[in-house]
Amino acid sequence: MKTLFVAVTSLSLMLSVNAGELSVSGTAKATYNIAAGKQGEAGIGITNELNFTASGEMDNGYAWTYSMELDPDETDGSALNDDSQIGITLNDMGTVKICVSECSNNKKYFFDQSAYTSMSDTGVSPGITYPADELSYATLQYHTPELPFSTKGTFAYGNTKTDAQSGNYDAAAGINSITAYSLTTSPVEGLSAAASYYQVNDYDDGLTNENQLEEGGAWGLKYAMGNFTIGYGKSFKAPESTDLTTTTVEYYENRGVSIAMAVNDALSVSYTDEVSESNAQHSPTVTYDVELQSVQAAYSLGGATLSLARASYDNVSYVNGDDQTETIIAMTFAF
Repeated sequence: MKTLFVAVTSLSLMLSVNAGELSVSGTAKATYNIAAGKQGEAGIGITNELNFTASGEMDNGYAWTYSMELDPDETDGSALNDDSQIGITLNDMGTVKICVSECSNNKKYFFDQSAYTSMSDTGVSPGITYPADELSYATLQYHTPELPFSTKGTFAYGNTKTDAQSGNYDAAAGINSITAYSLTTSPVEGLSAAASYYQVNDYDDGLTNENQLEEGGAWGLKYAMGNFTIGYGKSFKAPESTDLTTTTVEYYENRGVSIAMAVNDALSVSYTDEVSESNAQHSPTVTYDVELQSVQAAYSLGGATLSLARASYDNVSYVNGDDQTETIIAMTFAF
């Protein structure tokens, strides 16, 4: 960690930076959502996201990049710029990044080949508990250069943000820190594999009643052959706990399989199935699995993509009998 900090600090002292270039990209998406067979208040909506990106070079050939996302707040729609990152590419020595609400290396969705989107991450939430990632932290990261078999690794360390927009660190707030690792590789043509792991380092608040600190991870495989791609993966999370009651969850285990087919250059279809288990510390305790099935299609219209997604959820948030369905029609414009 000291080496990384020194490397970043030294760059400002010994290198001059050439003027960079600024570009703007983003998406605008119109959606119609039907949940549980009934149109809700948020049935029709528009979402948008702007990404401001700058880049340049230093005198020694190192390259730098900066990006900031401007997206609406979920509560009142006001614009937020809390997603930002600075990266410095050290040629053959890899890349150093400073990230706030960005640079997630979590592989929980690595298996997902959905034509539109991961349905557990939009609209109706099935309440699946996934492993956490760097998005809730301000982190310093190191990304290795590409190694044999297209292998890349990452290391990240950071603290919980105390300010949503700047990620300022406040030691008095008693916030936790995270240490995270990830690895991706492609040992044979068509096959890709990935894994990630993290642990939350508990703030030293003087308490010793935690019987379990938070940690988790994920791994996944995907194989592409012709017009077909199939993925399979698992993820785990052991939440922090301070008691040993019969209903306390010791860990969550998620399994997912996904298959997609490119029908032609314009049309893609997919099917995804996920199951999430909650495992109590008291083994005889009865728990219920969350199940998700999704069928999706996406059709490219050149400058826009028309998507249709249908999902069913059983035992939402691990509650027996809480079953829901969701249908999303979306038109997405990229610029």
